[in-house]
Amino acid sequence: MTILLKGKEYTVQTEESTALKMIEEMLPLKLEMRRNHDVEFVGELPEKPVNEGRKISEIRENGVYYYEGWNVFCLNYRDGNISPYTITYLGTADDPELSEVLEKADDQIEITISR
Repeated sequence: MTILLKGKEYTVQTEESTALKMIEEMLPLKLEMRRNHDVEFVGELPEKPVNEGRKISEIRENGVYYYEGWNVFCLNYRDGNISPYTITYLGTADDPELSEVLEKADDQIEITISR
């Protein structure tokens, strides 16, 4: 999976799951993302995937996730613990620069996700 942000592509090493497969079926996809709690950007998906995959509460910098409660694709730029909530892990971006770009970005951004 690749994420295009501000003219640069970031490769995501994905972890196979039903949620990931269903999101990949929606690609390519442009999402309007908004900053959430100064740790991540979230963007609503056009369809709700089946939420089967590894669910975690410890989020990681450069992590890519799906949160079923809001039906959003998530890009994290800081580590954190969201317990008692869980989020579905989709993968991790290879380039550590992504978290720096997200941290300095405006509160709303647009990304394009492709295979």
